[in-house]
Amino acid sequence: GAALAAAGSLAADEGPFEEGTHYHRLPVPVATAADAVTVTEFFSYACGHCFQFDPELDHWAEGTAEDVVLERVPAAFSPLYELLAEAYYVARACKVLPVTHTPLFRALHLERKPLRSQEAIARFFADKVDETPVPGASCTTEEDFLKTFKSFGVRSAINQSKSRAKAYQARGVPALIIDGAFRTDGQSAGSNEGMLQVADA
Repeated sequence: GAALAAAGSLAADEGPFEEGTHYHRLPVPVATAADAVTVTEFFSYACGHCFQFDPELDHWAEGTAEDVVLERVPAAFSPLYELLAEAYYVARACKVLPVTHTPLFRALHLERKPLRSQEAIARFFADKVDETPVPGASCTTEEDFLKTFKSFGVRSAINQSKSRAKAYQARGVPALIIDGAFRTDGQSAGSNEGMLQVADA
């Protein structure tokens, strides 16, 4: 609670950003790690704005305070979003996110690849891991990735993502949730850069 209180008083002192305009306080705070400030990006691989925002967010996270932790939660608003959310959780479970995260965005938005099934994504991931082996990866073949798609861990992660979307009251992506207490998005903050400025504040 102390971190939330601190975040609340910080937000109140910031001149340019107003609660209700540039960011919104969540009616029920979402629990986050006590020893850090967690900034959660609510995103989807299907979203063009998320693709543009991704490198900006990484760059911002690298330059921010050590006690700030960045996490990503994929949205599952529609069947396509849900499939791509599964893809994120599969890559995370298989420990291959470093070689699949940006390539998956690029494949969808620049290369226009038709990655619309678990099979197509499993093949895509297997190819990526083949090109750039990842030390410690627990999946390397198409079969491994497909099996992980169907795993209990990925199912429960998707259910958690849906309940977090409700808790965040997020109706679109990308959105940032600051320490489980505040939400900002491109519409409220005016731009991707604006979201990061609100998060800094």
